[in-house]
Amino acid sequence: MTFRHALHAEWIKIRTMRSTLWIVLGTLAFCAGLAALNGTSAGDEYARLSAADRAAFDPLATSLRGYLLAQISVGLLGGLVITSEYGARTIVGTLTAVPHRARVLAAKAAVLTGLALPVGVLVSLTGFLIGQGTLAGAGVPHLALSDPEALRGVLGGGLYLALAGLFGLALGTVIRSTTATVTTLFGVLLIVQAFAPALPGAVGDWVAKYWPPMAGGQIITAYRDPALLSPWAGLAVMAGCVAALLAAGFLAFRRRDA
Repeated sequence: MTFRHALHAEWIKIRTMRSTLWIVLGTLAFCAGLAALNGTSAGDEYARLSAADRAAFDPLATSLRGYLLAQISVGLLGGLVITSEYGARTIVGTLTAVPHRARVLAAKAAVLTGLALPVGVLVSLTGFLIGQGTLAGAGVPHLALSDPEALRGVLGGGLYLALAGLFGLALGTVIRSTTATVTTLFGVLLIVQAFAPALPGAVGDWVAKYWPPMAGGQIITAYRDPALLSPWAGLAVMAGCVAALLAAGFLAFRRRDA
């Protein structure tokens, strides 16, 4: 089997998984609804903000905050690409047909990226348009799609969600269990972010600045906090973490029995 054959096989698998369509549609619907709610809430509260809070108001992040759930759902899709095969034991047939394990994992990663990237851009674009439309209707600061920050947020949001999908694939390859992969995704992508402000002193500052999901999330912000990484530097930290975990996943995939 050539790499092209492996790609075609993996595309059939991800396209025919029943969970794929529901994950994509559910993520899109939730992020659109959250963008509308956030825009309405921010529009109502803006008049009561202090001058300092108004200066730090971030219309881009307000409309794209749905990425917090989207990263979990896309990460889950990435995990299912490999854990569903272990659960159904179809991984044995996959490795019989394609004994070259690097080719199998590379094909899975390529197909997942080819799906997650456009879905991520669509989710970001939908959230942006709905959120900014709501903010504009409330008469508070908002962005147009032609603004550099807006384009960076929409495209960068798609890249971030594609990385979240690959992160899920890497975790699933190492862990092999869907349940454990989902639990780990919640811990790494959400729980640490929630408790970061409660961490003491320098530890909390380091986590807020360098924890990969938090650093990568800077790509969807327009307000520049000097204490945090710049948007593209933060996304690079996230990409480096995903690359390292994929390498670990490949080593585990190559050395362990199916």
